[in-house]
Amino acid sequence: MKCMVLEEFRAPLVSRERPIPTPGADEAVIRVGACGVCRTDLKICAGTHPAIKRLPHIPGHEVAGEVVEVGKSVHQEIIGKHAVVYFYLSCGECDFCRKGHESLCSDLRGVIGFSEDGGYSEYVKIPVNCLFFIRPDIPFAEAAIITDAIATPYRALTSKVRIQPGETLAVIGAGGLGIHALQIAKAFGARVIAIDINEKALAAAREMGAEETLHMAKEDPRERILELSGGKGVDAVADFVGKPQTQMLGLNILKVTGRFVAVGYNAVDPFQVNSQFLVSKELEIYGSRACGRNDLKETIELVSNAKVKPFVGGLYPLSEANAALDKLERGDLVGRLVLVPGKDSKEI
Repeated sequence: MKCMVLEEFRAPLVSRERPIPTPGADEAVIRVGACGVCRTDLKICAGTHPAIKRLPHIPGHEVAGEVVEVGKSVHQEIIGKHAVVYFYLSCGECDFCRKGHESLCSDLRGVIGFSEDGGYSEYVKIPVNCLFFIRPDIPFAEAAIITDAIATPYRALTSKVRIQPGETLAVIGAGGLGIHALQIAKAFGARVIAIDINEKALAAAREMGAEETLHMAKEDPRERILELSGGKGVDAVADFVGKPQTQMLGLNILKVTGRFVAVGYNAVDPFQVNSQFLVSKELEIYGSRACGRNDLKETIELVSNAKVKPFVGGLYPLSEANAALDKLERGDLVGRLVLVPGKDSKEI
């Protein structure tokens, strides 16, 4: 099988041929139909993500495909079914797993695309309990990004800030995750203000129903939001950027008792907040890491019922994974880039 392999940090991925994996007793092999390209993949390739302990490595955690082979303990009838992959190989038994926090599993066996080889490949081996089956009419390119680009903001908005009908949410960073957070909030009856520095992303946010779009580099979002809210601020903020300036902005546009959730992150800059400001306004601050299994199940239902539309910003053949990563690094895009194994650039 063909795969794109990280053999050296801060260097391009290399195209390699490897044997198609053989499933263990409780595993399945899927033919990868599509794999999303996430900003976390940039951290992995740069060697700055702590989960990467060894090279060579095949990245890619947003995976959708068709089951082609199963282990001896798995029912044969799932062969041919379409599925997306829950990428945390969680134990299912620890306190975190029982409470739906599988991404925090105390006995985590691995993470697809991080500690385990991922979907930048034609085939991938997965524990069968990490497969979530989908309708065959959902295109693989759309299905793949459900697992992170949609399920991650879903968890942040439902389990953390608990967005409610009639409330106003500010989405900071209307990119691969933020554009879906906007749709999720709208599906729950909230109003949305989108903030970004990318004109294309802001235009897409308007098309998706954002009540207001603000260009952070050209105007003061805080001033405009206070004007729109009569000086009160917004009910909740979801920050998908994770830089000091977006965190500061998010906290300063919250109303009294407002809720802030950090989804974007970096490993360098500290999160700073004035404790008097925090206490006097009784703000709530959350971190939100990926999604739980039930979050993914509910997100699949949202997509299946056309409540949320996966926003694919571009398709690339597997062989052009480096070009997709370069485009993501430059940041001039809208939605999620997706790799499609088995296709060449002429077909796409």
